[in-house]
Amino acid sequence: MKKIFLLLSTVLITGFCYSQDKTETKYIRRNANSVEAQPDLEAMNIAFKKMREMGCDKGLAWYYQGAIHNIPDVINGKNVLCPEYQTSKDKLWAWGDCTHKRTESASLNFLLWHRMYTWYLEKIVRELSGKKDFALPYWNYGSKEVKDNIMAEKMRNKSGSLYEPARYSILNAGKPILEDQVQQIQLALDELQKNPSFAGSAGFSKTLEGSPHGYMHNLIGGGYAIPSETYYNSIYQKDYSGLMANVPSAGFDPIFWLHHSMVDRIWESWDVSAYGQRPTLEDLKANPWPYEFIAPNGDHVTYTMEEMYSIVFNLDYKYDNLLYGSKSSALAAKEPKAKSKISFQDSKEKIIWEQKVGKTLGETAFAHKVSGNLAKSTNKSFTSEADSKIVLNLDVVVYKEPKDYYTVYLRYPGKQDQYVGVMTFFGVSHDHGTGVNHEIGESGVKLNFSYYISDDLSKMNNDFEIIIKKTGIGDAKVTLENISVAKLN
Repeated sequence: MKKIFLLLSTVLITGFCYSQDKTETKYIRRNANSVEAQPDLEAMNIAFKKMREMGCDKGLAWYYQGAIHNIPDVINGKNVLCPEYQTSKDKLWAWGDCTHKRTESASLNFLLWHRMYTWYLEKIVRELSGKKDFALPYWNYGSKEVKDNIMAEKMRNKSGSLYEPARYSILNAGKPILEDQVQQIQLALDELQKNPSFAGSAGFSKTLEGSPHGYMHNLIGGGYAIPSETYYNSIYQKDYSGLMANVPSAGFDPIFWLHHSMVDRIWESWDVSAYGQRPTLEDLKANPWPYEFIAPNGDHVTYTMEEMYSIVFNLDYKYDNLLYGSKSSALAAKEPKAKSKISFQDSKEKIIWEQKVGKTLGETAFAHKVSGNLAKSTNKSFTSEADSKIVLNLDVVVYKEPKDYYTVYLRYPGKQDQYVGVMTFFGVSHDHGTGVNHEIGESGVKLNFSYYISDDLSKMNNDFEIIIKKTGIGDAKVTLENISVAKLN
């Protein structure tokens, strides 16, 4: 029987209380900018100081833990941070296990693997800091409160162990995320709330991985800075983009952990909501991933998919509040709906229409008109059943990793543009690299972006437009090859 755990009266940030599939909750993950989270951030500061002083071949070391996420295939010059590692042939146990690959298995395991990864970091910090009730704070970016969009003070204290100079300069200067960037995060969070599936090309996991997850990686790493910024990336050991903007160096920036605690909070918020679904164990066993971590005593720990599945949905922590809900629901203390044992999977697509485009997306907003029979067929499929699931597919080609992002809207005459989603490109060159420096080949990389649009369509045969707007000053060429609309079974 699920139990409701009421928020402690000392929590300053209100939100709705919720229940989880846990027999006992021992730890509370808190907003990093709250008063209550400061002892936890200090515990991180103490632990990371010790971790940075350890040899990189020690499992609890800062370098080892960062490398579990990923590490560059080649270090520029002699590796001053880790003499034991120079090229990918020198990788130690569990290094490079993260799920940032554009495959079905990676997408399905993305949230689960990172949940386990942060969970083990919590255990290590408890051991090294001596704070037995430590829980990993989260950065509540995208908040309507300006103060929450500022990076926590301890993360930007140059004398502490949580500081990293290779970050978007305004963040390290204690300034909030820019207003238009906050709006992008809020739009992504709102769109995620009603996503009807966990897996699939337009599912919650893949959509969240794109934004705000990938969006924030690039933002923190300076990818969206105007004018552009270059830093000394201490992991690559060369002038480059910030640590967080690159998969192989992201896990070495301490802000990574607060970012992924927030990503986990977004997932938990959706999971216990009326829309939340879960992947089945059978789905995961059919798409396995390595779950290998370091215990606080230094032991190597490997999980089967069954063992991992049990832990991921029965963890010993909760969040001080969640994103999707209301204060009234907290007071009512109602249980969320029973979780479906089988999540909606969107593997079966019926194409409604498809059109070739072959145009490069430029500074001027791109508009693709859907009219006549195409608009009518879209409407017919949309209105054919009460809960139809319609997806917009965009097939693009890139020739190097874009530092810009592209926001997608539907536009009906006389109406406000409806936000559909955003195309972000964090990890593209890493995933599709052809050489040791992860340069994309001359033929480019083909990518698919899919979005649920059922809540954006009008129940009329009106013509509409698909609008794509570029934000940024990068020169990476992004070519839109095809557009299609499909109905999912």
